[in-house]
Amino acid sequence: MRILKFGGSSLAKPDRVERVCGIVRRSRDEGPIAVVVSAFGGVTDSLIAAAHAAARRDGTSGSRIDGLEKRHQVAAESLASEVELEELLERITTVFRHVRELVHGASILRETSDRTLDAVASVGETLSAAIVAAALRRRGVEAEDCDARRLIVTEPRVDGARVKEVETRERIRRHFAEPGRLQVVTGFIASTEDEETTTLGRGGSDYTASILGSALRAEAVELWTDVDGVLSADPSIVQDAVPNERLSYDELMELAHFGAKVVHPPSVHPARRESIPLWIKNTFRPDWAGTFVTDVPTASASPVRGVASIGRVTLLRLEGDGMIGVSGIAMRLFGALAREGVSVIMISQASSEHSICFVVSPTDAEVAARSIAEEFAVERRAGLIDDLVIEERQSVVAAIGAGMRERCGVAARLFGVLGRHGINVRAIAQGSSELNISLVVDADDEVKAVNAIHDAFFVPGWSRVEIALAGIGGVGGALLEQFAERAAALERERGLRLHLVAVADSRGAVLNPAGIDPASAVQRLRSTEDREALDTMIEYLECDRGSARVLVDCTASETVPAKYGPALRSGAAVVTANKLPFAGPLDEWHALRDAGPGRLYHETTVGAALPVIRTLQELIATGDRVRRIEGVLSGTLGFLLDQVTAGRAFSEALRIAHERGYTEPDPREDLGGRDVARKLLTLARLLGRELSPEDVDVMPLLPDESWGALLLDEFWARVPEADETMVRLRDSAAAAGKRLVYLAQLGEGEARVGLEMVDRERACARVRGSDNLVAFTTDRYHETPLVVQGPGAGPGLTASGVFADLLRAIDEAEGGGA
Repeated sequence: MRILKFGGSSLAKPDRVERVCGIVRRSRDEGPIAVVVSAFGGVTDSLIAAAHAAARRDGTSGSRIDGLEKRHQVAAESLASEVELEELLERITTVFRHVRELVHGASILRETSDRTLDAVASVGETLSAAIVAAALRRRGVEAEDCDARRLIVTEPRVDGARVKEVETRERIRRHFAEPGRLQVVTGFIASTEDEETTTLGRGGSDYTASILGSALRAEAVELWTDVDGVLSADPSIVQDAVPNERLSYDELMELAHFGAKVVHPPSVHPARRESIPLWIKNTFRPDWAGTFVTDVPTASASPVRGVASIGRVTLLRLEGDGMIGVSGIAMRLFGALAREGVSVIMISQASSEHSICFVVSPTDAEVAARSIAEEFAVERRAGLIDDLVIEERQSVVAAIGAGMRERCGVAARLFGVLGRHGINVRAIAQGSSELNISLVVDADDEVKAVNAIHDAFFVPGWSRVEIALAGIGGVGGALLEQFAERAAALERERGLRLHLVAVADSRGAVLNPAGIDPASAVQRLRSTEDREALDTMIEYLECDRGSARVLVDCTASETVPAKYGPALRSGAAVVTANKLPFAGPLDEWHALRDAGPGRLYHETTVGAALPVIRTLQELIATGDRVRRIEGVLSGTLGFLLDQVTAGRAFSEALRIAHERGYTEPDPREDLGGRDVARKLLTLARLLGRELSPEDVDVMPLLPDESWGALLLDEFWARVPEADETMVRLRDSAAAAGKRLVYLAQLGEGEARVGLEMVDRERACARVRGSDNLVAFTTDRYHETPLVVQGPGAGPGLTASGVFADLLRAIDEAEGGGA
C-alpha cells in the first residue's frame, strides 16, 4: 500500500480537487492506496482567526464563517454528484452550525481555550475529506471519508498532544484489516481516549500520512504539494533553486528544521522508524520526479544538498572570566531556558569556555534574558559573568548535506564566498557529523548569504552577473526585453546568468537581491510606491559578492553619473548610454576616467550600436596616429536632412523622427547640435585632447537662439515656420551639386559641428536615413579614411549596443579586468 497526502494548496479550488482526483485514480490503478487530505487552502487559518475575532468581539467572526461555509458549498456543488449533493450540503450546514456555537461561546467567555481552538480547527479537514470522497465517487472511485479521530490517539492537549503509538497502530491496522472502499482520511486531527479532539500541530497532515504509513508498513508515503520536491533553497530567496532528486532522512530533517517549508520535522519520524520512503511530489506537475527520501545518503555532484535560513532571530551571548574551567555553567544556562519553555535554535561555545552564544526566537528573547539574569545573579554581582549580550535582527543560515563529511574544504569554500561577498559571520556551529554548517549573520545579509552559498555549491560552473539598471524608458525598456529574450540562450551557450537585482527611474529604485524578472521589471517598478533611494541601489552594487557587478545607465540624467565613481572604485563595471558625463567639465571627466578599478563602457554614447569608440581605442592602442575625425554623428539629423532632400517638409520629418524614437524627448537637444557636440567632444577626449564644451564650435539647426527658450508645446507649434528656410537651403545645395549634411569635424585646432553643403562624392554625403558615419583619417589610413557606418538611431538599436557593452564588461571581468 501507498499513502498519498494532498496539502491545502493542492485542494484550494474545485479545479485543483479535480486534478487530485485524476492523480488518485491513476495511483489506485497501480496498487492499493489510502489518501490523506488537509483542509482547503487557508481554511484552518481562517477558522482560527474567526474564533479569535469572536473572543475579541470585533464583529467580524460571523462574516468570516459565512464566507467559509459558502466556499465549501460552492466546492460541493461543483464536485459532488446530484444524487449526493443535498446530503453533503446538509452536512456542511450542520458542521458550520456547530462552529457558530463554538465561537459564540468564545465570544461570551472572551477567550479561546485550546480545546475550543482544536474543535474549530478540525472542521477544515472533516469537510475537505467529505468533499474529496464525494468527488472521487462521482468519477467512479469507490471512496469514503474517514475521520482520523477514530484512528490516531494522543495524550491530552495539556501534555502536548503526543501520539500514543501502540494504541494508534492497533486502531489503524484494525480499520484497514479488510479490503474495502478507498479511505480519504482527515489529516491534522486526532483525539484523546476520551474522544476529545486534538490537533497534531504544524505540518499535521504530513504527520498523519507518516503515521498511517508506519502502521501499515506502506511501500511509500507520497506527500503531494505545490513545488517540485525539496528544493536546494527557498525559491522566494534564490531564483535558481533546483529540486533534489534524492535525500536522506537526516538531510530532510535538517533542511526542515532550518526553514525548508516542504515537510515539518515530526512528520519524518514515523516513516523513518519503519524505513518507509517519503516521496515529495508536485500536484501540478505529477509526471515530475519529485524528491525521494530514504535512510541511505546518495552520491551527489555537490556536497551540499540545500541552503536554508531562519529569518529574524535573536542572538544571545553569555560570557565572563568566571566561566572558564567551571563545570555546570552550560547545564545551568540551558536548564534556566528549559524551565521557561524557551526553545534554542542553535548553540555555539568557544573552546576557551569564556563564552556561550545561542539563538532563540525574538518572542522568547525577553523571557530568556530574564531567566538567565536570575540564574546567574550571584556571579553577575561578583563580576564573574558579564551582563547578557543581546543582538537582535539576526538570521541563521545553514548549509546542509551528508556529502560534506566526505569532502575536504567545504567549510573553507563556504566562508570564503561569504568573505568575498562582504558578509560578517556572528556565530558558527558545526556538529561532528558534518551534516550541517550553521552560522548567524545580520538579518539584512540573509538573502545575500543564502544566494552566495547556493551559487558556490550549485552553480560553480556558471558566471553570475549582478545588474542594476537605471532608466526604463525607450532604451532601458528595450534592453530589458533583450535580456528576457536572450537570458536562456546565454545561460545555455556561455554559462552566463544575467541576474537583474535592481531597476530604477527618477522616483527611486526597486532592489531585490534574489532577482527581478526582466520581463516584468518595468511593471514592477511602476507599480511600486515604496521605493529605495538610488544610493541604496549603488551601495548594494558596491559590495563585492564574488560575482561580476555592472551598473547600467540608460538615462539622460545628471544624477546617475554622479554614482559612477563609487561603483567603479568598488570594482564594479559601468555600462552607459548617457552622454552627459563624457562631455561635461574637464575636471569631472578626469575624475571619471581615473576612478577605477572597475571599467567604464560607453560605446553607445557616440554611435548607438556602431563600434566607433572601440575602433578609435584600437587605433590608438596599436600606435596609429589619428589626424582627423569627420562624421555624421546624429541619426536623427541625418534622417531629417535625408527626408528634406527627398521633398518632405522639415516639420513633418521631425514629427516622424520623434514618433519613431529617433529624437531625444525634447528634439531641441538634437536640433541645437548639443548632442552631436557631446559625441565629438567624447571622441576628442579619448584622443587625449583637453577640450571643454565651450571649445566646440556649434551651429544649431534652429532658426535662432530664442527657440531654445520656448516651452515644448510652443516649440512644436512653431516648427512649421522653419520649413521654408530648409527648402531654400536644400535647393541652394542642389543647385551647387552638393548635399546638406550636419557634420562633426575634429582636426588640428578644429572642433566644430554644423550644417554643411558637401560634395556628393564624399562619404558623408552618401549617408541615408538614420545612418551614422565616422571617417578616421590616420597615418595608416591617410589616402582613404577608415569608415564606420550603419544605423545610428532608435531605442532597440541603442539597447543592443548597451547589451554588447555589458557582455564585453563581463568577458573582461572574467579575464581579470573589472
